[in-house]
Amino acid sequence: MKATRDLIAGLMFSGIGLAALIIARNYPFGTTLNMGAGYFPTIVSALILAFGVILVIQEMIKGNGPALGDIAWQPLFIITGAVIGFALLIDTGGLIPAVAFLVAVSWFADPARKWRHLPIQIVVGILVPILIFRVGLKMPINLWAF
Repeated sequence: MKATRDLIAGLMFSGIGLAALIIARNYPFGTTLNMGAGYFPTIVSALILAFGVILVIQEMIKGNGPALGDIAWQPLFIITGAVIGFALLIDTGGLIPAVAFLVAVSWFADPARKWRHLPIQIVVGILVPILIFRVGLKMPINLWAF
């Protein structure tokens, strides 16, 4: 059996889902009407695990998926750095600088990037979480901490 994209993706999803499921088992589950801290992580990690298992089984049966090929290391490192920067900035700088950093750095990972799209992507990237979390869910997320 050759290592295909779907097989590797299925194994990754299965591993992540299983690890998250193991971690989530230590949290109280609760019920549908009275959800505990482990309810959402357990459901999501079980779905991720199931999706990964389905991908692996499907690839084992068909076995004709695209080959793994070369890994685009530069975009992988750029996106990873952007996510790490977001995680470091969200508490110390607030939502607006963290999302602006995430979008601006991630933009460099796209080989077909255009400068005129960057400001629009930053504005939309900032407005969407504000509308969802601050306006819709009324969560007290710090927008600007500097």
